[in-house]
Amino acid sequence: MKIAVVGYGRMGQEIARAARERDHTVTVRVDPAAESADFPTVASAVAAGALDSSTTVIEFALPEGLGENMAAYIQAGCSVVIGTTGWDAQREEILAPARSAGIGVVWGSNFSVGANMFARITEYAATLAARADGYDPALVELHHRGKQDSPSGTALMLAEKVLHAERAKTSIQTETLHRRIQPEELHVASARIGSIPGTHTAYFDSFADTVELTHRARNRHGFAVGAVKAAEWIVTTGGVHSVGSFFDHLFAG
Repeated sequence: MKIAVVGYGRMGQEIARAARERDHTVTVRVDPAAESADFPTVASAVAAGALDSSTTVIEFALPEGLGENMAAYIQAGCSVVIGTTGWDAQREEILAPARSAGIGVVWGSNFSVGANMFARITEYAATLAARADGYDPALVELHHRGKQDSPSGTALMLAEKVLHAERAKTSIQTETLHRRIQPEELHVASARIGSIPGTHTAYFDSFADTVELTHRARNRHGFAVGAVKAAEWIVTTGGVHSVGSFFDHLFAG
């Protein structure tokens, strides 16, 4: 498979390595801030015909240009894996043209195989805790001090899964509280420190004990491998899918 990598920072470089490890070819690298990139923008790559030989685009870049980039991917006939975050409000507006054009798209905030495995374990644990009664859930996430969003997209994904399983919780509270938390609120706490790639912990606390589940990312490799596997999948599957659909397929065997 021939892959164009859009966003060639640390994540993009890891994706390129993972793609080569899986015997794929990286055809073009796009990033305005990376000296080793081939083009500064997707538009310049399209103008040069650089996307024409690509089967799939994997984009982990800033959200501001995603709509324009999607138009370019449609024009080039590439399937797309989108790991960019921060575009939820424009999601349908950006994905609708891809649906109409019939190109394959997988989008999501976390392509890590381990993190998505952890999300399913957390949801199952929340289901058990709800049945047992007396267990109060909460989520805590830690990331490096350069991370620009808080809470993480993964923490919010985990929170939605807990809400789905734990019916007594109906809302997510991400702010620092200067009051007593309400019984229906699920607290999601964040901290930014040092160089931590990402740590997520789910707590289920009762009067008698605490059940604690943790996923710790050591580096970006798991995210990169997941994105490349998603690219392999979408080429043959087609359609517009969330990353959850891809992992449903992967974990189903």
